[in-house]
Parts: sequence; structure tokens; C-alpha cells
Amino acid sequence: MSSIELRHVKKTYDNGVTVIEDMNLVIPDGSFTVLVGPSGCGKTTTLRMIAGLEEITEGDLLIDGVRMNDVDPGDRNIAMVFQNYALYPTMTVRGNIEFGLINAKVPKEERERRIEYFSRIVGLTEYLDRKPSQLSGGQRQRVALARAMVKHPKVFLMDEPLSNLDAKLRAQMRTELIALHQRLGTTFVYVTHDQTEAMSMATKIVLMNEGKIQQAAEPLTIYGDPANKFVAQFIGVPTMNVFERASLPDLGFSDDVAWVGFRPSRALFAEKVLGSHPNGEKAMTDAYVPKQGDLVFGGTIAIREIMGSEIIYQAETGFGNVSFKTFNQPQVDVGTQVKLCVDRSSLYLFGSDEKRVVA
Repeated sequence: MSSIELRHVKKTYDNGVTVIEDMNLVIPDGSFTVLVGPSGCGKTTTLRMIAGLEEITEGDLLIDGVRMNDVDPGDRNIAMVFQNYALYPTMTVRGNIEFGLINAKVPKEERERRIEYFSRIVGLTEYLDRKPSQLSGGQRQRVALARAMVKHPKVFLMDEPLSNLDAKLRAQMRTELIALHQRLGTTFVYVTHDQTEAMSMATKIVLMNEGKIQQAAEPLTIYGDPANKFVAQFIGVPTMNVFERASLPDLGFSDDVAWVGFRPSRALFAEKVLGSHPNGEKAMTDAYVPKQGDLVFGGTIAIREIMGSEIIYQAETGFGNVSFKTFNQPQVDVGTQVKLCVDRSSLYLFGSDEKRVVA
């Protein structure tokens, strides 16, 4: 296992474009750290600098306290799993897994032991004599993982490895990667633009935007205690509702509050509404009784998405569209007039610089 540290790292390309600005980051030993953010935010560039595939313009990269800036990729004791698997099509699964070990001059008996062991871990034992073209996308990704694992690297680097898989297989592979990390205890650094992958797999999330780290913390901290408006609106499905303070009812906030936000799950019916169960039976929803200082507002249901026991709504209000959701409640029809409420303690406040304001 290995810790990774980036100290004042900057990456500028020959055309003068700076992708990473003064990055300071510690990736803990044995962590599952996920770099997440929108396209072009610099997360893949960061991963490639750790791998040695991109030169660092300024600053230092350390693995286990040793400066790695000028160390060749092959000498960093890391393994990288790519988005497109990067398998050799003419080789069998066994050949793909073994190739790096042969180049490293690992004795045959040891090669066979590692292949057998790691093939069993990722469920490939019965496919060792097949070619990649005979495998499903998920099986090919397992080959790429096994090929990385047999090298006994200190660090696993993964660049959107699940993006080419369908939704069901992505969910399955997420579970398998979590179990794999727990079993190996090795440092994982994983790049994705998918917040579901980040929230479900990471022990630490590094959320980036425009080459800068917006927040680095555990998933529940990122979700429940966002550092700024960008973080608050990037993490969470549906996205956090955020409105200009001036457009909302006056709740007596201090002058340094410019934006007010709340999670869709925290907007509740303030009055019972007639809805229906899937079997057509009519019923009233639950209702929350507002308290002094709560945000209370009216709206009209414009969109309804039924997700099973969870229903996601969009309501048109006097200050904009509001997303909210209910759980195990009757379905309310589109066009229904509703009264909604958000407990004051569930409101997130942001300043004019979009940084979090703690009341």
C-alpha cells in the first residue's frame, strides 16, 4: 500500500493552457479515492500525472514520501486500468494477464500461481483460454483488473473503467470493485464523472472543477456539508435546489447570505394532498406542520417521475422550478396545487462568492 501526495502541482500544456492550478492533495494509504467532476475539470490529467504519463509542469509528486517527478511510469509500482480495457485481441485471457509478468521476468511457476489466484478473485478461471472478442464487456473489464492485480502494485489507477458498460453491469461492477478494494487493501485512485460511482465506492471524494479542488472529504461530508454552491449542486440526485435569497420569502438571514439551497428530499408537503396508490386507490399524503422560520411556499406540480416507492416531482413556484421527492406516498397528479415546506435547519446558505455560510 502507498500514500500519494501532490504538492503545489501545476500542469500547463505547450499551447499555454493551464489544466491544473496549484493542486495540493493527499491520497491516504489504502484509501479508495475518487476524483470526480465535469468533463474537462482536470481529473484525468491528475491521474495521468500520478501514473507518469503526463509531465508535471511545477510542483512535486510523492509516493510513500519519495519524489516521483522524474521516475519512469514502469518504475513507479503502479497499475492502470483504462476505459477501453486496452487488451491484446490476439492473446487469450491468460496471455493478457501474463504478458506484464513475462516482461518483468517473473518465474513461470510464480506467474501461474498469480494467474490462478487473481483469475479466481475476479471470476475468470473458466475463461482463461478465450480471446477478448469472446467475452462480454464486464468480463473484459475483469481481465483488465486481473492483469493489473497480478503485478502486485502499490497503487491502482482507474480511468472511468465502467463507462462502457450498461447500467445493470455498472452497478454489479461497482459492488465487485468495493469488495476487491476491501480484500486487497491497496490504494485505489479512480476517475469518473458519475457521482453515483463516487458516492457508492469512495472512502474519499476529490471533487474538481476547472483545474481546482472544490472539496476533498468523505462521501457523506461532501453530501451533507458541501463547501460551496458548486459542490452542493454537483452531488445529489436530483440536484440541490438553489435560489437567490432575494427571490425567496424573507426569513431574516444575515446580509452575507446571497443564495439559499435545499435538498429535494427535504421539501415536504405542508398540507395534505389527495393522491392515489398504484392500484388506483385514493389516499391523502402525509403533511409536515411548519414552524416559525421555516421556508413555506406554494406551487403547481409540473412533472412527475415515478421511480417505484420514490416519486420525483418538479413544481412551478413564484421563484422558479423546485425539485422534491416523496417516499412511500400516494402519487399526486400533474397540475395539482401544493403547499411545500423546508425546515430551516435543512437550508444551505451561500455568500456572494458562492462559498458556504454557516448560520
